[in-house]
Amino acid sequence: MEKLTIKTLSADTLSLAIHGDWDKTTLSHFKSIERALLPLKDKIVLFDFSGCNALDSAGAIAIIRLKHALIHHHCTPRYTHLAEKEERLLALYEKNFHEKPPLVLPPYRPIERLGRWVEAKITGIGNFLAFVGEMIIAMVQLLFSPWNFRFTALVNHIDTSVLRAIPIVMILSFLIGIVIAYQSAQYLVHIGGDIFIVDLSVMSIFRELSPMISAILIAARSASSYTAEIGTMKMTDELDAMRTMGFDPFVFLVIPRVFALIFMMPVVIFAADMAGMVGALLVANFHLGISVPEFLDRMYLEISINEWHVGLGKSPIYGAIIAIVGCYWGFQVAGSTQSIGTFTTKSVVSAIFWVIICDAIIAIALTKLGL
Repeated sequence: MEKLTIKTLSADTLSLAIHGDWDKTTLSHFKSIERALLPLKDKIVLFDFSGCNALDSAGAIAIIRLKHALIHHHCTPRYTHLAEKEERLLALYEKNFHEKPPLVLPPYRPIERLGRWVEAKITGIGNFLAFVGEMIIAMVQLLFSPWNFRFTALVNHIDTSVLRAIPIVMILSFLIGIVIAYQSAQYLVHIGGDIFIVDLSVMSIFRELSPMISAILIAARSASSYTAEIGTMKMTDELDAMRTMGFDPFVFLVIPRVFALIFMMPVVIFAADMAGMVGALLVANFHLGISVPEFLDRMYLEISINEWHVGLGKSPIYGAIIAIVGCYWGFQVAGSTQSIGTFTTKSVVSAIFWVIICDAIIAIALTKLGL
């Protein structure tokens, strides 16, 4: 039954019939009642309490708020059929009633905002380092109790996180190889250096493109899934249940995922290297007329072992970054289920960001070392 019924008595008079109990447990629809009455202007509004069974302080404050809002809209509110007890209650609260003061926003302080941002970043770095420290401690403990290592989980993550990603990585690397070789051929033809397409393809694909493309795809695919899986477990209190039963979440959830990417990223990048070179070979053969044996001989004779080792050497580092970042953001999930999507996005962005930063640092260091 509606708590308040609006009746038109005349052109300028309305009756608001109040029904039932007006207390803190029955005012859930007060906002909708307020929205229906506030458009009224220049009316006489009669609050009819003949059907009101009970009125407490919450109900009295709600009616007084409504009365003051109507007065603000040039209406004349009045009470009718009001019992003595209810009249005393309304009079008491009317005497001490004050409108809510307007919300005053604090002045905009760019320096304060910058300080809060820096504080949040420092706190985030501290939390991340603490997470990495806990993971390292769990690894050290596994050295003394290797039987606790979850080999089945490792194999499962190798399959779902790496092996199933290899086809899409190879397809993309194949297309990248075609693009790189085709774009390079446009310039090499003019200077008569067709054969140097092999050198350019080997250097760009083995050293930078294959590792970077593979890392970005694995980050988008695996870091997001790690965050979503662990975040869902945290939201459903599975992590707390594991700790209650004496199981370390780092041993059961983090370490198998980290080892899976560390061990298998070289395999992914090797597959990407081969697919990229096949794409370059096709362009060299069909566009420049370089035969397959000639392409392979040039690749074998001119390729620097550094190009091969640098690309594969970076892969475990990329795998560790992607896995650790993905698991870390999964442990940060809190609040509503909406935070799972928020932290999954942060996970992918952070993983790709740190992979690129790491690649830049390695490139500068190797250049300084002459490698």
